[in-house]
Amino acid sequence: MLAPSDTVRLLYVDDEPDFAATAAAFLERENDRFCVETALHAEDALERLAESSFDCIVSDYDMPGRDGIEFLEAVREEYPDLPLILFTGKGSEEVASDAISAGVTDYLQKEGGTDQYTLLANRVQNAVAARQSATEAKRRRHRLEQILKTVPSCVVQLDRDGQFVFANQRAVDVLGLSQSAVKDRAYNDPKWDIRDLDGNPIPDAELPFRQVLETGQPLADARHTIHWPDGTEKVLSVNGAPLFDEDGAVESMVCTLTDITDKRDRRQDLQETERRLQLALEASETGVWEWNYETDEVVLSDTLERLLGFEPGEFDGTLSAVFDLIHPEDCPEVREQIERAVETDSVYDSEFRVLDADGNVRWGSVRGQPLADDRTLMVGVHHDITEQKERERDLRIAERRLEAILENTTTPMFMKDDDGQYIFVNHGYREMTGLTDAEIVGRTDFELFPEETAETTWANDRAVLHTGEPLEVEERVVIDGEAQQYLSTKVPIYDTGERSDPDTPVAVFGIASDITDIREQERELQRERDRLAEFASVVSHDLRSPLSAAQGRLKLTRTTGDESHLEGIETALDRMERIIDDVLLLARQGRDIQEPEPVSLRDAVANAWEMVSQDAGDGTLGFADTVERDVTITADRPRLLQLLENLLRNSVEHGSTSRSTGIDDSAEHGSDEPRSQEQTAVDHGATSSQTKPEDTANGKSVTITIGVTEDGFYVADDGPGVSGANRGTLFEAGYSTDADGTGFGLAIVDRIAEAHGWSVDVTESADGGARFEITGVEFE
Repeated sequence: MLAPSDTVRLLYVDDEPDFAATAAAFLERENDRFCVETALHAEDALERLAESSFDCIVSDYDMPGRDGIEFLEAVREEYPDLPLILFTGKGSEEVASDAISAGVTDYLQKEGGTDQYTLLANRVQNAVAARQSATEAKRRRHRLEQILKTVPSCVVQLDRDGQFVFANQRAVDVLGLSQSAVKDRAYNDPKWDIRDLDGNPIPDAELPFRQVLETGQPLADARHTIHWPDGTEKVLSVNGAPLFDEDGAVESMVCTLTDITDKRDRRQDLQETERRLQLALEASETGVWEWNYETDEVVLSDTLERLLGFEPGEFDGTLSAVFDLIHPEDCPEVREQIERAVETDSVYDSEFRVLDADGNVRWGSVRGQPLADDRTLMVGVHHDITEQKERERDLRIAERRLEAILENTTTPMFMKDDDGQYIFVNHGYREMTGLTDAEIVGRTDFELFPEETAETTWANDRAVLHTGEPLEVEERVVIDGEAQQYLSTKVPIYDTGERSDPDTPVAVFGIASDITDIREQERELQRERDRLAEFASVVSHDLRSPLSAAQGRLKLTRTTGDESHLEGIETALDRMERIIDDVLLLARQGRDIQEPEPVSLRDAVANAWEMVSQDAGDGTLGFADTVERDVTITADRPRLLQLLENLLRNSVEHGSTSRSTGIDDSAEHGSDEPRSQEQTAVDHGATSSQTKPEDTANGKSVTITIGVTEDGFYVADDGPGVSGANRGTLFEAGYSTDADGTGFGLAIVDRIAEAHGWSVDVTESADGGARFEITGVEFE
């Protein structure tokens, strides 16, 4: 049926302008969806058809130039599926017969009055609806073929000659040929050397495809052998089902092929195959009927009587009695078709429901034709197609279920045409993007996503369209400013229409799996691996020096007996213990924050200063004007205290110039030699490469200032500061300019800040010292 919103463009051809205009007006009044245009002769109509598209043509017969039949033949050459109704005042059996032979959609004779336009409008609507139904069926069938290409089973389609017209990749593998080679072969090609399980050749009529095509019945588990191109013998199990055209005739078949070479039991399989073939033959009964126009008597064959639920010879009636058996909803159409066949002396062909003697509803496919030598008789055949209709219904249900599955699955799925425009997205894809169908379908990625994302996806789509090969690729998609990583599987979709190239993809179907978390886990694992490698490198380097020193002192003690060397051993062991403790602490700081809470910055600084001032030397602590009032931040308190302690200790120990100073390059250059006195310097690198002699003499104490910035806080001192050359390696684990330092203090600071999502950097303070800035901090 036509949708209420459909507009039907109708071309009305008649050489009488007044009649054409009147007919057009009445048709548009009969159906407000009709938009009627008129043409006065066939040539004019053909030009209009070339310039525009129409849904249906209504044509007169007797016209100057080409008559209605000649016009019909010209239309059929260019537009074989376009409905054309012959609406003529010249009625004769000869005209009707010629029209039917030329492929007319319908034939209607002009009459007086306006009722004829109501009938004509109904015929137009039925013709357009039938064409739309056929087009929709073809589209659904094409979609089903596309799906079959991706299923794991072996699926092939054969035409009535047994030629392969479709084979999915799995079937190609089972048959041992390439895709092109399969399509060059027929099922009964001698190269297959098809034999039964006892090795006997199978006649052509007994081949599985031939049985299905001839009987119109499905076939299950038919087994035979074939020979691969390399001579290998294979055993196949074949399950086949017929495909019917619009007239109910078998036009092709679909079958699945299963390689059962390793499971064959020849004798048992042969018996089972024979049993199934016998059942299929028994199920292919055909009824015959005869109708006498003059007496209205109908005679049914025994088989047909049985199919209709009667005992042989029990039915004794007329055509009216037959109509009593036809479903009430189908009766008007059947009656009209029979009358038309009688009037035009043409073939009657129809499908309808019948109510058998027990009241059961069954489907029949009926075909009849008047006898050429007896114009009072029409004879025909009746096939019970109930199972076929049930299969078609099941197929429609399966298609709807498949569509429902595709639509409602949480995995994002989509289809784009060869211009990159979306033509289908499912619920999962809409959930992924946060957009509706109306916002996605008909648009491209360039209209929906940032340019970088669109460029990447478009390049991958083009690769599938150009090569015709599936593609599995990772794609970074930015949605609402947030980047997600997807593993996309994309396959080509082909159009098998008459005017299309079946080898050229016209669309891309894709499935996207969110692997953002997986990739983040992989990156985190790699970071952990890098840290372990870093720890191993640092430990192996920094422990070697004190270990070497301890071994040397121990040897001196043994050889000289001088126990003063034990103090050096103890010092080396203490340094090794500090390195190990700092390495463990550094490893712990790399974990995620577990319990962030509001923390007073003043209290945290005070607590950290109390710990530092006890054992790290002299210094003065103060707060900048920016923290006159208390400031609360969100942090893991114990780890925040560790960060502050390390920064304060760095300033106290290395801001003061009472120590000898220098630059320790051993961590940077990878030297394994013990540090000399000239190579020692302040721990963590927080010093300049030179000291102020007057400060060294005076033993200057450092002044430390704590301040708050717009998005964090800082720790600044008035010490020597950090030279630009040292700032790049300042936060590396193991880097130190102090012979007594472990080189992990500022690395721990960096890890703690990273775990909180903060950043740490060092600049020069207002007093020329070091200023460590922590940014990205969340304030309460």
